[in-house]
Amino acid sequence: MAKKIITIVGVTGNQGASVAELFVGKADWHVRGITRDPNKPASRAWGDKGVELVTADLNDVASLKTAFAGSTVIFGVTDFWGILADPKVQESAQAKGCPGNVAAYEVEVQQGRNIVDAANATVDTLDRFVLSTLSSTKKWSKGQYTHNLHFDGKWEAVDYLKASYPALAKKTSFLQLALYMTNFKTPMGGPVKQSDGTFVLSIPADGDAPVPMVEARHDTGNFVNALLQVEPGKNLLGYASMLSWNEFAALWGKTHGVTCRFQRLDRTILENAIPGGVGEELADMFGYIGDFGYDGRDPSVVYPKDLGVPVPVYTIEEYIKEEDWSGVL
Repeated sequence: MAKKIITIVGVTGNQGASVAELFVGKADWHVRGITRDPNKPASRAWGDKGVELVTADLNDVASLKTAFAGSTVIFGVTDFWGILADPKVQESAQAKGCPGNVAAYEVEVQQGRNIVDAANATVDTLDRFVLSTLSSTKKWSKGQYTHNLHFDGKWEAVDYLKASYPALAKKTSFLQLALYMTNFKTPMGGPVKQSDGTFVLSIPADGDAPVPMVEARHDTGNFVNALLQVEPGKNLLGYASMLSWNEFAALWGKTHGVTCRFQRLDRTILENAIPGGVGEELADMFGYIGDFGYDGRDPSVVYPKDLGVPVPVYTIEEYIKEEDWSGVL
């Protein structure tokens, strides 16, 4: 019996690698990984594990159509931050006289549409299209937050899919990955040691609002696997833990035997700290999460517990306990 084919966009990224890790261990699945450079070490590592590496570029829809051909399942994802770091995108922003994040948004929107167009080319044989996305900040905040472009750019692909390809939409599941736990180890995202030995978590957000969190490299595959066990059409918020910034700070401190407290940061500090529109974007993201929820309280969103199938996750307690925090402590 022929194996089912799952084709994974961005197999060397956090989300794609998590999906590949899970499905490469399933005897009835053939894993196909899309990469721009099959010769780089990260790509070759997957080839050594039995993943079929296919060269394709998200900016080239024709290459994606070739890569997707014959797929039973397609996992699609775009990487705003990777796009933003591309020197060509930065050069384009300078030439246009716009912030770097605006140029990255434009590229991500087009890449999302390219993935959708290519997936539709296989719609007659495709069983499921799983599209990684994020909520529409402008829509759900009613225009209060307009700079959270790495959210809005991903949702543009959803609107495009629904408007353009109704048959594909009927075979699609949407996956909104929660805030990455790994962000908390960055200088702008995690606890910072003070002169008195205590720690402060400074974020421009409501300290009491619930925030969904996930270790994407660990759990994305589990969410995709669960979505394939239920009917299409689900709009899943993929998270492992839901807690406020005050609760996170207290938990982090308790785990390490130190005092850690949350302090609401003035958003202008973040805006001024990171150039290229990124500081303003992150400030909008935190404000949106606090005021409207990570998913904008979209009534179509479901949680892992709502799927009716087992969804193992890596909790924030496990992450804080097992992660190496020596650089922070």
